[in-house]
Amino acid sequence: MDLSEVKAKYGHRIALKGNVDCASLMSFGTPEETAEATKEALRKGMPGGGYILSSSNSIHSGVKPENYQALLRTLQAFGRYPMSL
Repeated sequence: MDLSEVKAKYGHRIALKGNVDCASLMSFGTPEETAEATKEALRKGMPGGGYILSSSNSIHSGVKPENYQALLRTLQAFGRYPMSL
């Protein structure tokens, strides 16, 4: 799903959640890649409110703990209003 497209089309009517890939990125990527993907999801989802950052599905057993920590650290640093990204 393209978060920007869904946000533009439906974001005024519904809340959106997710969009940080847990199948590939969080399982096989690096913490730096996960942090960048998290920032990108925040950039796309936060404008206008109604966005909840999370993985694209669940934090399953294949997700690297250091990538989940990178998501959480990035959320803590940049996931507050007003946006600092």
